[in-house]
Amino acid sequence: MIRFFVFILILTGMQISLNAQSDVVNLVAAMLGESPLEENLQELCDNIGGRVTGSGSNEQAVLWAYNKFFDAGLKVEMDPFRMPVYWNEKSTTARITGLDFQPIMVAKYRTPPGSYNHPVLWVGKGTSQDFGKYSKEELTESFIMVETDLCLDIDGLFAEYAHATQVEMEAYRHNVRGIIFMSSRPQKLLYHFLTMKTAENKMPQFVMAREDAQRCARLLMDGYPIKISIEADAFTGEAFTTHNVIAEITGVERPEEIVVIGSHLDSWALGTGANDNGCNVSLMIDIARQMQKLGIRPKRTIRFALWNGEEQGYYGSWDYTKDHVGELNNHIMALSIDIGSGALTGFFTNGRPEMISITDEVLKPVSGLGNFTQINAPIVGTDNFDFMLQGVPNLVGNHKPQVYGINYHASSDTFDKVDLQQLKVNSAIVAALALGYANLDEDSVSALKRHTRSEVEEIFEDFNLEFTMRMFNVWEPWAKGERGLPIK
Repeated sequence: MIRFFVFILILTGMQISLNAQSDVVNLVAAMLGESPLEENLQELCDNIGGRVTGSGSNEQAVLWAYNKFFDAGLKVEMDPFRMPVYWNEKSTTARITGLDFQPIMVAKYRTPPGSYNHPVLWVGKGTSQDFGKYSKEELTESFIMVETDLCLDIDGLFAEYAHATQVEMEAYRHNVRGIIFMSSRPQKLLYHFLTMKTAENKMPQFVMAREDAQRCARLLMDGYPIKISIEADAFTGEAFTTHNVIAEITGVERPEEIVVIGSHLDSWALGTGANDNGCNVSLMIDIARQMQKLGIRPKRTIRFALWNGEEQGYYGSWDYTKDHVGELNNHIMALSIDIGSGALTGFFTNGRPEMISITDEVLKPVSGLGNFTQINAPIVGTDNFDFMLQGVPNLVGNHKPQVYGINYHASSDTFDKVDLQQLKVNSAIVAALALGYANLDEDSVSALKRHTRSEVEEIFEDFNLEFTMRMFNVWEPWAKGERGLPIK
């Protein structure tokens, strides 16, 4: 099988130097061959499980990842940073008063623990017109219940985030007691979700099983008054220290110049964080292992980052950019892989059109593994983001949906959902990309200038990113100069 893939790769016509050609062919062949990638992923998902930042399982995962890099012979460190708060759901139970009906539901991030007993109002999709059907007094004494569309793919996820943000804005404007969102997934599948205020959220918000919420909606629309009793419990705490895991292979010609490739190690805890994002944690470890095993020494340093605190607002990668602010002029590229195990179809270049031709070039050695199209659109919602805010050229892998959308943050995000064969192929693609960027010629590197704040602002204006950034509570910190490039 390995010889077959190498033969295909040679036929694609790799127009790079002979030494680099040998390295990339050998690396891709190794990535496609036998390795502990599947075993590592199963350990992470089944033996450790869901990895909410700050939890015991998350700390176990940090040590596990450190040991994987260390055992592979890489220079590795546990990189400390501070998280603003701790929140991890224990349990949420509910009962509809007057009915033998206990809907199943989960709390959204940072819902305050407590007992809630309130009438429920049906507001449909939660538009301003929907809220206008009720008096101020009714709204301020009630929870609202919101209809959602089914989410079956990645586009549906972004639509759900946008819809939830619009509903929250209306809910705050009308001073409601809390929000119950109908689950966007079928068959009573539940999932965790951020609120627009993330760590600063104080409004109780819940996701109720779709079928249970639909029952409530029918009763409410038929004029049956509903009052809900909710018991929400969570582990909570103040600011705490946690860790990224950072390993590297030092460059031999320009070691001070750095290519960062990363995936996030943390996850939510309803499932075991398989497609989000354990599969790509295992991918990163495997690339590092094979490069070290083959004795590959790139021109520039390749840094492998397993970020923590991503799910709550990409805190680990944000902290990295603060700690390394003096080195960011020498960061050639930062890559995030965070959309599951579906086939890689290309990369988002995040408002940097000059990266399209460079990425096309470095992917030529693996053109036999897919038809790659780069998309010059900025992604907000994963660990490329603070590199973008700092003006560093950055990429995000774009994947076929596979089963990512429906299982996102859900109890069903488990090892059996990962496309293990495609994950191997993806690992070869990412390995070739990372090595290609680390070995770029000087003319290509000169095109990858760090942006100024005004150039970053121009991207945000061109792509109308303010609302999207508000969805993740990162617009105000950027606008105030508290996050990203400073205001001069």
